[in-house]
Amino acid sequence: MAQPLGGGQAAVDVAVVAVPLLFVAGTALALGGQHRRYGLVRGWSGQLTVASLLSCVGVVAYAVWPLPAFVDGLCSSPGGGVRSEPTDWSHPAHAPRELLLGCAVLLPVGFLARERFRLGLGTTLALGGALASAASAVRATGLLGVYPCAYATTSPLVAGLGVVGVLLGWVLARWLPPLRPGGPVRGWPSAVADRAAPEPSRRALACLLDLGLWWYGAATLTAVARLFGLVRPAEGEAVRTLVLFGTAFVFGLVVPLLRRDRCTPAAVLLRLALSERDRPRPAARWRVLLRALLLHAPVTALVALGWPWAALAVALVHVSTAVVRRDRAGAADLVCGVRVRTRSTLDGGLPDRLVCYRPPLPEPGADVTSTPGSPAAGR
Repeated sequence: MAQPLGGGQAAVDVAVVAVPLLFVAGTALALGGQHRRYGLVRGWSGQLTVASLLSCVGVVAYAVWPLPAFVDGLCSSPGGGVRSEPTDWSHPAHAPRELLLGCAVLLPVGFLARERFRLGLGTTLALGGALASAASAVRATGLLGVYPCAYATTSPLVAGLGVVGVLLGWVLARWLPPLRPGGPVRGWPSAVADRAAPEPSRRALACLLDLGLWWYGAATLTAVARLFGLVRPAEGEAVRTLVLFGTAFVFGLVVPLLRRDRCTPAAVLLRLALSERDRPRPAARWRVLLRALLLHAPVTALVALGWPWAALAVALVHVSTAVVRRDRAGAADLVCGVRVRTRSTLDGGLPDRLVCYRPPLPEPGADVTSTPGSPAAGR
């Protein structure tokens, strides 16, 4: 098939960093939509929401795995570029492990389609067929032609077993809930006001998503520049480091100072905000600047310089106070006099799906009483 990016090593370098970037960006957007529509992720429905996200990541990972970093010797490996037939049982795609994996990876999709999203059997099977076909197409074409040949084996039989896995998951969701201790539990979310202090896990996830967006975004920009000849291969590492620092400066410092919630992009999607210590109002810009210099700047610099364990130590020092304090204030928050709150505490906003009760308005004239002795009296 046609090679959209040339099919060479430069195109593979772009794919190796662009695919993780899409993973991180998709995760951030999905969590942002959940918090915007339903507020706090909690309970059994919240666990199913997280499971839905992990299931999507699993299907995409199955489609692109193992994502080779080099093209040298790829097409000469066993199974590279080999086409399969549905009845060819000697093909590597028809090994018991591959068949079981093709079925199991889509089983959670069927379960969650009914338990979390309340989809019918026909819609679920159509969704499963589309996902199985898309995954097989990506595997059979070498990431839609980015690689010069297919590096993962597949066949129509594997795609068919994926639809079987979706069907099994839907049936399990249909029959297992009544057998739970205490009876069935509601699997779809209900909106709730997001006013409590955010959990450390939610804040840590926002930081990880921001770091992933900056790191893979800088690597993707550098790889695309190398693909089009704007950067020489020998300068790749230095350019990537400079782009990473520039990305972190723009999205970790400039953007928070311009926003009312004083937050980075991933924290914005997770509906977080930085406020003053004693009252729910936007934190002063000098406090936000100081916090970024104490937390985001050293973590980003240590990761860029190849010292991830030192960056983890800085993060652990910050989190050490957040896990023991009721207000969830980290070490940098205590030094700067700020608190991490939810966006709703600043603007009073409510989730989009929250049902607000409003009593009906009285009909015109319903509150008018008749004059005693008039023709309308006693009606």
